[in-house]
Amino acid sequence: MEMLIVVGIIAILAAMVISLAARIDNQGKEQLVGNTFALLNAALGEFRDYGYSYKDSKYSDFDFPLDCDGFRTNELEDTLRDASGASSVSIRGGNHNRYYSGSEALYFFLSKVPESRRTLDKIHRSDKQKTVGSLITNEDSSGVGLVIRIDDANYPLLRIIDPWGRTLRYDYYDDPNNLDPDEARTFPVITSAGPDGIFGTDDDIKSR
Repeated sequence: MEMLIVVGIIAILAAMVISLAARIDNQGKEQLVGNTFALLNAALGEFRDYGYSYKDSKYSDFDFPLDCDGFRTNELEDTLRDASGASSVSIRGGNHNRYYSGSEALYFFLSKVPESRRTLDKIHRSDKQKTVGSLITNEDSSGVGLVIRIDDANYPLLRIIDPWGRTLRYDYYDDPNNLDPDEARTFPVITSAGPDGIFGTDDDIKSR
């Protein structure tokens, strides 16, 4: 009986320690999300101040990277081609998921502006404590690298993820089919799905 009591107490203490460790881990990751959002907001401000010019006139009045959240592969390819003025754009390599598209477009356009690109580079180095992996990736869910071919050159198709390994959502305008600058947000919103990995729940973390 005494042994059972001891084992029970140890089990309770172990559960408490595991729960506390998970909570501390999530708090650290939430702080890292906040730091990442601060860098991305700075990069967005630099992009706006630079006055990046889209090649396709229908995008000319937008001040921030285009919102491609939920775009299918061919839709993302067409948008990046038209907006950047490339002759052709194709996505190759792994299994492209449409839920990557918003974050990929965000990174693609921010990297076009020197000041924004330098700020993005700080996200690569934001995990100095080595508590999480890189917050920039081009890998699909199976670990295969995605590549974007622009005209005759190949580049990694990079996107920003949160410390839980899930792709960030980027919202600039509510309806991607209604490209009216007057309907765009004053400043874009970036969202992490948080620890549960599901958007639209109470643990979502937003940049604003």
